[in-house]
Amino acid sequence: MFDYNLQFARGGAQVATELLALLAEGNLKQNIVFSPFSIQTCAALAFTGASGETADEIAESLKFASNGQPEVAETFQFVFDKYKESELLKIVTKVYIQEGQKLKADYEGQLKESYNAEAEAVNFAEGESTASTINSWIEEKTAGKITDLVQASNFNALTRLVLLNALHFKGSWEMKFDEKLTAEGDFYITEDETVKVQYMSHNAKFCYGYLEELDCQAFEMPYNNSDLAMLVLLPNKRNGLGELAEKLKSTNLVDLAEKLNFKQKIMVKFPKFKVEFSVDLTDTFKKLGVNKIFSDNADFSNMLESHESLKVSNIFHKAVIEVNEEGTEAAAATGMIFMLCSMPPQFVADHPFFYVIWNKRNILFAGTFVNAQTA
Repeated sequence: MFDYNLQFARGGAQVATELLALLAEGNLKQNIVFSPFSIQTCAALAFTGASGETADEIAESLKFASNGQPEVAETFQFVFDKYKESELLKIVTKVYIQEGQKLKADYEGQLKESYNAEAEAVNFAEGESTASTINSWIEEKTAGKITDLVQASNFNALTRLVLLNALHFKGSWEMKFDEKLTAEGDFYITEDETVKVQYMSHNAKFCYGYLEELDCQAFEMPYNNSDLAMLVLLPNKRNGLGELAEKLKSTNLVDLAEKLNFKQKIMVKFPKFKVEFSVDLTDTFKKLGVNKIFSDNADFSNMLESHESLKVSNIFHKAVIEVNEEGTEAAAATGMIFMLCSMPPQFVADHPFFYVIWNKRNILFAGTFVNAQTA
């Protein structure tokens, strides 16, 4: 029997390395943190309401386990259900819809059943109010870690829908670092250039290995009372991160798991750090191969009961991570904004015009109107 969940996991790993390459854009001197799962989840909410080539592009570019909506929903629901009762990881979704609009019953049902997504009506024409509502929801669901995901300028009277996903993770190390051993040291940002960082130290058993094909060391720090862990890949060369990123393009991270199932005692020296990162993913999605969702040819006909055509205007992502002696706290949020495919035609007769009365062939009267009546 085909294992869709495994296929989805492998796809997620591939998306992670592809996104890393695109977000770094060949310059690996910037700290980056993002949530592939959050991004995929937001895309899945869009996929559920898409049809035809639009749906196919999303499924293929985001490496879903299938092009079929039932299979895709099943793989996401599997992860949602797995961590439903988790104290460490919270995953939530939300849909904001324009007042007066209504989601199609099937779409709303699928979102609720598979993604635990509830819909709430807002007036997108009131940009400040909308941004405040959305940002407050994100901030609450990420324990205050993600703020200001969207701006008032992102919304107007043509906005119809916003799809949101938020994650919050807070886990303690299975083996915490002793704060008394934390000390300042050099961190090489190039072969010769260094900056000072605070290093945590540990002498304990971890899953560790040397990955010859990637020319790096790997070790895993597990979190307490969880199946989650932090996997770290350290290039053997000080300036080897670029080479490692290139090699990861042809390596699936899921395959590394079997090489890290043996614990051995090692000395760990690991920096304390905090990273925040935000990005508009619109161009990134296009580089992944997702183009149709941004065009007037997008097919999201399964979303709204109205016959208005929709397209994606922006995709925003923001993430933060903090690592210390106790453990790790991380959060991420992704927002996908939908608007009408094109501006509705406006007809404002506020200047001189010509007019006729006809039957589409025979003109019975003709005239011009150039000034307001004075008599």
